[in-house]
This record gives sequence, C-alpha cells and structure tokens, in this order.
Amino acid sequence: MKQTLEEAKREYIEKYVSRNEYASFGAAFEAGTEWHKKQSPWINVEEQLPEENTGVFFTVEWKDSHKGYFTGLYYGNGQWESDHQIFLPNSPLGRITHWMPIPKFN
Repeated sequence: MKQTLEEAKREYIEKYVSRNEYASFGAAFEAGTEWHKKQSPWINVEEQLPEENTGVFFTVEWKDSHKGYFTGLYYGNGQWESDHQIFLPNSPLGRITHWMPIPKFN
C-alpha cells in the first residue's frame, strides 16, 4: 500500500525526531518533498490526471513487467491512446502509471 505524505512524515518523525525538534522538522520535510516532486517531470496517475483531450507522454506497465513509453492523448475516463493502440481503464494487459506534458519548444 502506498503511503501518503502525512503517513510518511509521521513515520519518520516517530523514528528519528525528538519532540522538541518537531515544528522545524515538519516544515523541512514538506519543503524537501516539494523539491523532490519538481526533480521529475513524470506525474503519477494516482495523484493527478491530465485535462481531457490533451496530448501527453505516458508510461505503460505491462502485465509481464515490461514498461513502455508512448506519445498520445488522454481522452478522459481513464482512456489513453497512442498512434495504434488504445489503453482502457482496468485492462488486464497493462496499466498507465505516469504521464507528463509534452514540452513546448519556442
């Protein structure tokens, strides 16, 4: 089961932080988490989905543990499409795990 930010913070504090250090540690933990999120452009689909009918890069984790990267569209309702394949929600073959916006080049 995936931990939430609050659960991870609470677990770390209980293990490593004394009571009188708690206030400053909480702020530092949250700042570090925000910094870490910014280091990768990939967004977990469990945390956020793109707007409907948006072109994105996305990753697929196949049932046999292989991973693939695609450029395609997110249509909404869990449906993703690349050039020649449609990925439906709850597919037994694979699942979309992450996505990122296609960068705009000026």
